[in-house]
Amino acid sequence: MSVERSENLESLIGSALSAIRNLETQIAILGEDVGRLTAEFSQERAKVQQEREEKDIFYSLETGTPYVVAAPDTIELRAMEKDLIDSALRASTLERRLFDFVSVLSVSRRQFESDGELPDIDSASDIALRTARVQAQEDERRRFAREIHDGPAQAFANAIIGLEFVERAIKMGDNDKPIPALDEIERIKGSLREGLTEIRRFIFDLRPTMLQDRGLIATIEHYIATYRSILPLNVELHTVDHVPRLTHDQELTAFRVIQESLHNSTKYARASQVAVNIAIRDDSSITVSIRDDGRGFEPDQVSAHTMGGSGIKGMCERAELVGGAVTVKSSPGQGTCINLVLPLVHS
Repeated sequence: MSVERSENLESLIGSALSAIRNLETQIAILGEDVGRLTAEFSQERAKVQQEREEKDIFYSLETGTPYVVAAPDTIELRAMEKDLIDSALRASTLERRLFDFVSVLSVSRRQFESDGELPDIDSASDIALRTARVQAQEDERRRFAREIHDGPAQAFANAIIGLEFVERAIKMGDNDKPIPALDEIERIKGSLREGLTEIRRFIFDLRPTMLQDRGLIATIEHYIATYRSILPLNVELHTVDHVPRLTHDQELTAFRVIQESLHNSTKYARASQVAVNIAIRDDSSITVSIRDDGRGFEPDQVSAHTMGGSGIKGMCERAELVGGAVTVKSSPGQGTCINLVLPLVHS
């Protein structure tokens, strides 16, 4: 009887492994399907964008404007372009989440195969934490990719459209009619300058080397001064005279939280004023708060695929990895306050 039960157990273990493998395969296939859909959204968006740009150029030349303006009959195309961008973002997020889940299943199955046991709660938490670290890196890369698309890439795209406009204007011009090319060339130069400024900002954002050399406060002061010079946002910084030395990861976390908060205040909240406060609490922790006067939102209704949602999630995960915590207070029309608490490291 005991032999029969042992054989039955082995059979159930085999069935469990088979079920996990099948689930891995099914979810991976779903992830690939979503990935193809993401690519289709992006390709369709590129076609719509090209059609919209052609209409804008043609309309501008027909009406004799000195630069490219939006054609009245492109409203639907612009709305379609925005919907395709949003759909591509949602699909991309879903694809990433599906493959993250496949990774967790795969690690669990391999442990089951080698040790004969599935991960317990602590081991599962460790797997989830490792996955979260990788996911946070990927989220940040995707955020920068989107910023580059909306910033310098858009500036360069506008410059290309402007050059096409100038080329056609020159070809259509004659000796009796002034060619509106010089005005457009000036606009193109301005667009390229904006793109160059954005690229320089991205380089600093990607690798804030000042943290190691000059510490957290000096780096934040420099970053906020740079932010003020390139964006129409009034940013105030209030800090203590001396901040005890944090670990490198803690300083990087504080910098990234401020960076992400300012980004959200500018792009999503449409704030005009932001206050950044750094303080020491009870000699045991440092607090960093970022408060804006933007339009606010309902924190409970923000998900990872909504605009700004992945950034908030990334801030919380970063803080947890260095023993800290992030809280978000906001409501529609009342602005937003991001609060970071980090434990001080005592020697």
